[in-house]
Amino acid sequence: MASPEVRSDRLRQSSPEAALDGRATSRPTRLSRDSIVAGAKAVAGIVGIFVVWQLLVTIIAPPEFLLVGPVSAFAELIERPGYFASNTFVTLQEALAGFALGTALGVLCGAALHYSSTVRSFLYPALIAIDTIPKVALAPLFIVWFGFGFESKAFVAMAIAFFPLVINTYDGLSSVPHELQELARINKASQWKKMTKIEFIYAIPSIFSGAKISISLAVGGAVVGEFIAGSKGLGYVILLANSQVDLPSMFAAFIVLAAIALALFFIVDFAGRKLVPWKNHAK
Repeated sequence: MASPEVRSDRLRQSSPEAALDGRATSRPTRLSRDSIVAGAKAVAGIVGIFVVWQLLVTIIAPPEFLLVGPVSAFAELIERPGYFASNTFVTLQEALAGFALGTALGVLCGAALHYSSTVRSFLYPALIAIDTIPKVALAPLFIVWFGFGFESKAFVAMAIAFFPLVINTYDGLSSVPHELQELARINKASQWKKMTKIEFIYAIPSIFSGAKISISLAVGGAVVGEFIAGSKGLGYVILLANSQVDLPSMFAAFIVLAAIALALFFIVDFAGRKLVPWKNHAK
């Protein structure tokens, strides 16, 4: 016959609290394992693309002024690391500045559209119309306004990153369930508490979804600005390589741009997972 201490331990181990504790302990391990598997698959997919690309170049053997393989592109990166690193830093600064501006303005504008019917009536159609304009056409305007320096490229990146955050913020705030709205009304919550404790909390996942789109677009926006009036940055590297028919340098810049956009995307995604833990609670 088991002693009272043993029976007590067994009861504690079989209690619902212990079961919950066990799930809470195992869940981070399972999430870590899933993250590792997902990361391994992503790396395998990227490596597979490079392998197929190099095989096609090797088999078809096109002229070097038409297409080069990833081996040539990576050889160019290894041969001139300082050149690509300095220009990458310029583009990264412009993209991050544009993303930060676009995020701030996009969230504020999306909130204004949600909370003011007057603003929504006047501003929403105008935003849709502006969004249809190719951003390459807007780049010269920013250069006229802000000159040929850092600011013009950052504002081009901001203009491209701005719109996904406006739409996602507005949609997130507009999709708060009626039950939560009714709960706030019953408890006589002020507009400020309703906005900060319910609506924006509920909209955060949508805002992060928009941010994941915007961060990649901001990198492209910085490059667009460098295309129009750049003397440094990866966009300038691509233009210079194009003028010299230097495809290894051009494809090396493409690879670096893709790596930057991918890294920034995963950083924003990771931040979203940490700041919005309830989104993945059921997974």
